[in-house]
Amino acid sequence: MSLKSILAGLTLVASFAGPSAAAEKVVIGEQNWTGAIAIQHVLAEVIRSRLDGEVSFLAADLPVLFAGAAKNDGSVDVLPDIWLPNQATAWAKFVAPGGTETLIPNTSPYTAEQGFYVPAYIADEHGVKSVDDLVKPEVAALFAAPGGGKPEFLVGPAGWESTYISEVKAKDYGFAPNFDIVSTEAAATYAKIDAAFKAKTGVLFYGYTPDWIFAAYDLRRLEEPAFDGYAQENKKGDPQYNPNGKWKFVSPTEDPDWLNKSSITSAFPDAQVYVLHAKHLETDAPRIAAFLTNVKIDPAALNSLIREIDQNKVEPAAAAKAWVEANKPTVDAWVAGL
Repeated sequence: MSLKSILAGLTLVASFAGPSAAAEKVVIGEQNWTGAIAIQHVLAEVIRSRLDGEVSFLAADLPVLFAGAAKNDGSVDVLPDIWLPNQATAWAKFVAPGGTETLIPNTSPYTAEQGFYVPAYIADEHGVKSVDDLVKPEVAALFAAPGGGKPEFLVGPAGWESTYISEVKAKDYGFAPNFDIVSTEAAATYAKIDAAFKAKTGVLFYGYTPDWIFAAYDLRRLEEPAFDGYAQENKKGDPQYNPNGKWKFVSPTEDPDWLNKSSITSAFPDAQVYVLHAKHLETDAPRIAAFLTNVKIDPAALNSLIREIDQNKVEPAAAAKAWVEANKPTVDAWVAGL
């Protein structure tokens, strides 16, 4: 057979085969905390291994990522860990009806919690269940520092709004006089928690989920009155504003007498945390868009992933790949029918 005939035959075969489908591509915005990074790499692993897509990452501050995704032009396609009510302003602008509606949320957000935590053995053996118990001197004594001295309440890193809020709550729940209010960076708090568990002593601290400590230690959140709305003037217009609510916070940046002028006697509001994707994926990458709508993050699994990355020093991509391989039924549900 001549070379000309062979080439003609190859051309004919190619014409019957048709063009190969181009891989669907997405850009995931990289947010700079471990929980978001863990979700980012799980999403990327599923898109690559189960949907034959192509993924790249873009790291930037969250307002920049929001603006890029809202342009709906492919510069940023996915925001993996968006908290409400923390991002209520951006949500109203880009997601909610009445806004541009250029970003689409997954249908099942996960719930993130904040509060005051103690070891389970303290809660169970001494009946410490509520913030009201901390007013009792004999309960406060359970949280004395290992070397002696006044009991400590670890309120979190300096400058965090939650740190100031925790101090206000200690005042208004009435247990502040029993404790030294101690501001600690995360690493110092983790070290104190570890030391307490090893010695079976008490530790009282502000914490939030997701975080690796909830995979490593048996912790209990203390009961507080339910959140019933923000009462401060700067929350007018917020869906959770309630002039009669138990939450009135005055920031130290607004008033030097912030501690006395603030009054908070309710739990932190739980956050609902979403995966957002740009609307253009609905037509440009429909299988990936459907997956991103279906994805449902388990907070307990996220705690474990954060532990792998932060404490066990596993590379995020490797930790996510191992998780996806070990949780096939969960991933199957995310991509069912795609």
